[in-house]
Amino acid sequence: MKKRILSLCLSAAMAMSVCAGMSVTASASEAAGEGATISEAVQYEEPSGQTQEEAGEDVLTDAAGNVITPETAQAIDHADLGATDMEKTANGELEAADMADGAEEAMQAPESNAEMDKSTIGAAFDSRYQFDKEDSIVFVREAAVVREEPSDDAPEIARIDKYSSIHLTGSNSLQYWEVRVGGKIGYLDSALIMREISELEALKEDDIRKEETEAQSRQEQEEQIVEKTSEAKEEWAQALKDSRREELANQTRSLNWNGPVLSRSKGSVYGPSGKETYYNLNMSGCVRNMNRRGYYYDVWVRNDGCKMFGDYIMCAANLGVHPFGSLVECSLGTCIVVDTGGFAAGNPHQLDIAVTW
Repeated sequence: MKKRILSLCLSAAMAMSVCAGMSVTASASEAAGEGATISEAVQYEEPSGQTQEEAGEDVLTDAAGNVITPETAQAIDHADLGATDMEKTANGELEAADMADGAEEAMQAPESNAEMDKSTIGAAFDSRYQFDKEDSIVFVREAAVVREEPSDDAPEIARIDKYSSIHLTGSNSLQYWEVRVGGKIGYLDSALIMREISELEALKEDDIRKEETEAQSRQEQEEQIVEKTSEAKEEWAQALKDSRREELANQTRSLNWNGPVLSRSKGSVYGPSGKETYYNLNMSGCVRNMNRRGYYYDVWVRNDGCKMFGDYIMCAANLGVHPFGSLVECSLGTCIVVDTGGFAAGNPHQLDIAVTW
């Protein structure tokens, strides 16, 4: 390339020299007159009346022997300067080409074993690593994961608890922002980041209200369960009682006795506990007496006319043998002692059964 540039420079210089010579020749012809020859024109005297040879100056000539005037020499000098500049330009182009070749070789060179720090030089390859510099403490709105790269699939390097603080070092308009945790640079989902502590406090208050609401709701649910359970138990107990009451209402004898049964027509029999008789009196005083003793049962009448106190037939007995509240078996079923009578002195094992007959 240098040879071609030098050739171009020399050609330009010669062309300029020829032009200058022709100009000088034309000037000499005009000065010598129409009949002058070219050689005569070349030897044309200077206005001072002396030739260059007579003046004692060195005469410059070209390869053909033609005189080179000062104007022509100056043009040649300018051409040389132009050639020098072109040479410099050519050299610069060569140096740029050498640099491009070196860059291409560097890009094709094997990767270095040293690990690249993408947080500082990765921005040249991936816009996800381009951040506006930050230096602030921020907070996470929920439990979060700090990743090794700004990607959902990148390995985890740390886990951050809900509402924890973390050092923010870079932000952008993308999903992941740059943070520092445990002395390492990592990347955190920006949607989880809160800058203002007021926002953090507001979320904490919301959590407290939510917990209170949930606790109240749980308590109400538990109370409803207890209430429903209690109602279910009461209903079950009432159903059992009704079933038992129906069974007792239809009973006509003791389930454990196969002997004679006391009735209106049989005013006296010997049952499983001894002699049995019956009487029909107002039992309200006996019931109040039993209530004072702590017995609180329903008062009702069985289908066969027996007066009932809860599940038992009311009767009178010798209190020395059968105290108040004692359960005694008779031919009609199980009795409860609520009264006594004069018969007890002559027959301490006799039972007087309360009926409506």
